[in-house]
Amino acid sequence: MRTVGLCRFSYAGEGGFKVGHDDFAALETFLYGTDRIEERFRLFEAITLPSVVGQTDSDFTFLIVTGIGFPAQHLDRLRALTRHIPNCEIRQYPPGPHRRVMSKAIKDWRGAADTPCLQFRLDDDDAMALSFVERFKQTAHDLAPISARHPSVAVDFNQGYVYTAGAEGVKLWPYHYPYSAIALGMIVGAGSDDTIMNHGHQNLWKTMPTMTFTGEDMMMRGHNDFNDSRLKGKKNVFDYKAMTAEQAAHIHATFGIDDARVRAIFSRP
Repeated sequence: MRTVGLCRFSYAGEGGFKVGHDDFAALETFLYGTDRIEERFRLFEAITLPSVVGQTDSDFTFLIVTGIGFPAQHLDRLRALTRHIPNCEIRQYPPGPHRRVMSKAIKDWRGAADTPCLQFRLDDDDAMALSFVERFKQTAHDLAPISARHPSVAVDFNQGYVYTAGAEGVKLWPYHYPYSAIALGMIVGAGSDDTIMNHGHQNLWKTMPTMTFTGEDMMMRGHNDFNDSRLKGKKNVFDYKAMTAEQAAHIHATFGIDDARVRAIFSRP
């Protein structure tokens, strides 16, 4: 079944950020500020892309969406990071309502809605387990009798970690969270033009049948200096711990994230 994962990379549009900005110019200044964009690129390289590259089922499109105003030097850097990953595709869209534009990006990728498809999303500082796409597809197969009776069905893997990353490496906090945006997918039936961006991820259970899995680590949620929720003033406090050798081996095997490489990337000038 055709499968797409949507990744917003500093897309400048209307909405999508809880932190308000006075105008569009102020939003672009924030998004493309030197400290923020550098952090995003390092997290994307060190955390997100390894989890994309190492998928046990590579038959999916990783659709990276940014704006037409994305500065040329940053676009070149993004292309360089993904050039040798054949299932990565970068598309640019003009400013517009955030959810509507992201939904259009998925529909443009899908084309005619005459066959079912699988959709998921992954932010540019998060990671999914290397088995996620394979497990998602297997679950879609298992749920075929249910999805045949509903336009959309959600599949939720709710266990993993919140993490921070920097020159000292990755620090973790074990995490259970239902309907997180990470390791959450949607089976969309033939004839339906629904997209995962038409729904707030925490509210999917209100609009469609869902299947939840727990008991295995499937997601890594970034918690860094420029998290939108942190800038808004939410005080999520996690007691992060440096990884033991056993944990580092587990994270590498499960998500493809190499702690030594993380340290090297964040130690660059």
